[in-house]
Amino acid sequence: MRGWRGVTLGAMTIRTALALALAALGPAARAGDVVGTVTFQGAPAPLPAAPVTKDGATCGASQPDESLKVSPAGRVALAVVEVEGAPRPPPVRAALGQDRCRFAPHVQAVPAGSTLEVANGDPILHSVRGWAGRRSRFELALASRGDRAEAALERPGVIQVRCDVHAWMIAYVVVTAGPAAVSGDDGTFAVRGVPPGEYTVRAWHERLGERTLRVTVPAEGAARADFSYGR
Repeated sequence: MRGWRGVTLGAMTIRTALALALAALGPAARAGDVVGTVTFQGAPAPLPAAPVTKDGATCGASQPDESLKVSPAGRVALAVVEVEGAPRPPPVRAALGQDRCRFAPHVQAVPAGSTLEVANGDPILHSVRGWAGRRSRFELALASRGDRAEAALERPGVIQVRCDVHAWMIAYVVVTAGPAAVSGDDGTFAVRGVPPGEYTVRAWHERLGERTLRVTVPAEGAARADFSYGR
């Protein structure tokens, strides 16, 4: 009996120690989400394709204009939605590809402090330059297929990426101070893991401009932020 009693007391001691250790850690961090939809009221004017004026053997005869993608249901793709004031996510290694004289992805959001790797998938020269307004943030010469180069994205802001050789090639890298997401083809977005509290949520679109909303994020569940453009 004494042996079993010793085992029981030992198990109780272990359980007590574990309970005290967990209590010392405090309550688990809790976070919610910010979700929503970006819509366009009315019918946007169709955008003509851009004519290709150089390297047609690789680039084709024309390139689509990706600056406004609205579904038949009025859902807006490629809008960047940022939760301002929420903790900044850790830096990432973002990628920007070039294939048949198009940048991919056309729009992306990355946290400040990240690195952008630009890769050339074409057998021709691309001279890639990143602009913040009228100020050049980086310039990368990629002579042929397989060439890669990197640029540091230290400060928040919108960077327009262009190719100096092929004028129709445009992409956007939105460097954010807080967590962000890009709306999909169905117009929906989700910013995950936002600590509870009140925030300003900002939507940015290259042609449609900006919208802001105030939301209260719960400790569990989601706050909605639905943005509407157009009429």
